[in-house]
Amino acid sequence: MLGIKKISDNIYFYSRFVPSSNTTLIKGEPNILIDPGYNPRGAVSSLSPLFKETGITVKDIDELWLTHNHPDHTQMAYYLLQERDMKVVCHPKAKSIVETEPPLVGLIKIEKEGILPIINRIYPGRKGKKKTLENVLSFMIYLYGKPLSIGAHAISVTDTFSEGEERYGIKITFLPGHTPDEMGFLLGRTLITGDLIATFNFKRPAVLNIPSSDIDEAISSLKKIIALSPEWILPGHGACVRIDKGIVNEIYEQTVSLREYGISLIKKVHSPISYVLGLQKALPFSVRIEERLALIPIIYKSYVAEVARQE
Repeated sequence: MLGIKKISDNIYFYSRFVPSSNTTLIKGEPNILIDPGYNPRGAVSSLSPLFKETGITVKDIDELWLTHNHPDHTQMAYYLLQERDMKVVCHPKAKSIVETEPPLVGLIKIEKEGILPIINRIYPGRKGKKKTLENVLSFMIYLYGKPLSIGAHAISVTDTFSEGEERYGIKITFLPGHTPDEMGFLLGRTLITGDLIATFNFKRPAVLNIPSSDIDEAISSLKKIIALSPEWILPGHGACVRIDKGIVNEIYEQTVSLREYGISLIKKVHSPISYVLGLQKALPFSVRIEERLALIPIIYKSYVAEVARQE
């Protein structure tokens, strides 16, 4: 359900309309806004329901924390900074992206890096063919990212997080998989995440829908979440959910099974078409079209990494 939910005395979750991410406010000393989200006009008033509910204004926000670099999570940071000087803190890998003008250029760069191992594996030494595929990939990322980059500008990052550190009683944990720079913030039994877990539908694997997504890292991150045993998950999209360990275990098991099946399919079939069709048949109905397409190279990337480890 869209709207504001008070999780505890100092945690407020704002479930927002797509394409914006959700936004979480940790109210206290300092006041921390996590993932300010997206508005095509850059309207700070889009956060008014959250401010009204919590009795604060934009002038009271001290720090902006980012779960990862995607513009649907970060775009509003630029406009908030026009209203008040705030600290901006993110993952070290996100810093170079959000500080690039325009941010979409930095996004294209990191997404290309995610797919280059596959291109090099398929076309070793064929520079012309590899360059063509890189250009096609850049264009596809541009088409995907451009709508969510409307009004996005570079923002200056004040500081970056370290894995496992604690700030103001909040434990910082790196949760790569959806992106290389995704992070989670654990306060008490509440875990604030990015897009790794889609809480609108638990009967599916982790969310892996872009070239830089990594299924091996996602599996490791899900193990971390299981170990943290949160009571609440406040996701980047979808509703906040009171959970038990069994729910995250199910996501973990589905992700592991998907990887194992995809790699076995690559080893078994001799046609790329057979691999693609076989993989699509194995995916749950809840996996959306962009994920269905992205998982084709993501699982192949995992296979390439497995082969490299064995060599």
